Amino acid sequence: MKNLIWGIGLALVAAACHEKAPVAQAASVSQVAVEAQGAASTSAQLAQPPLPSLFKVSDTLTAPMQSLLSRCNLAGLLQGDIKNRQTNPALEGFFGPDHYRFALIFNDVQLDEQNPAVYHVRGKCHYRKNVRNFTGTLTIQQVQDLPRGGFFIAGAGSDLPDTAAAQTYTARARLQLVEENSDNSGVFEGEAVLDFYTLADSNKTDYVTGVLGIDESMPARGSGLLLRGNRLNRSTKQVKKFVVSTDFFAAAPDVYTDFGIGDRGGQINPKYAKLGWDEAWENDEWWADSPKPSLSL
Repeated sequence: MKNLIWGIGLALVAAACHEKAPVAQAASVSQVAVEAQGAASTSAQLAQPPLPSLFKVSDTLTAPMQSLLSRCNLAGLLQGDIKNRQTNPALEGFFGPDHYRFALIFNDVQLDEQNPAVYHVRGKCHYRKNVRNFTGTLTIQQVQDLPRGGFFIAGAGSDLPDTAAAQTYTARARLQLVEENSDNSGVFEGEAVLDFYTLADSNKTDYVTGVLGIDESMPARGSGLLLRGNRLNRSTKQVKKFVVSTDFFAAAPDVYTDFGIGDRGGQINPKYAKLGWDEAWENDEWWADSPKPSLSL
């Protein structure tokens, strides 16, 4: 009888353990799921800035647009023609309502292996004394014909194409950038506007620019490439507009008339000079991944 009682007791203990094990296991799985969900939420928050998009739902690529992108790699043009602007390859412009000097560079632009409309970018931006690394994407959402008019098709000498054979377009890409997480780091949401041409027989591409520089009738204002949008400061939650271009006067033509003073604008207007425009950054290669050592003479 005693052995029977002991047997029943052991059976009850085993049954209790058997019932509790799945509960503990379920709790562990649930905790992992919560942690994973939290990590995914944080990642999504960093990757998707809560900023207004400059694009509409209707801005989608048609079949002809997709065909054009599949044969034309625009990475070099979206990068900003840094090979021909080696002295200062950054895109420069303005940040915030006071037009403070702001610069941005794509150190690397790579076409996505699966989607010819997506480009993965890596670069840096310069504001005041801060240099921040960022990563992100440029997603082309619209390609339109660029009407022929008073523009200049880039090229020189033997490189100058037959303008009659060139097909001219404007591409608009959604720009989404995330700076490395630190105090006052931010996220960007905006657009890249690219005026370009292509030759059907060679797939050659290059910029289409204004004959006299600034040209308000052209989508990229005559500069070939223009970026604009908003930046959210993740620390202060402050949102400010930015605009940069290969020609900073094209980026903000409203400052052109009073930016320089004196004969032929030989001196920077003091109201802009104090906003970072009096700094000589040409010898400070902040954009380089491995800056050259400075010489002390």
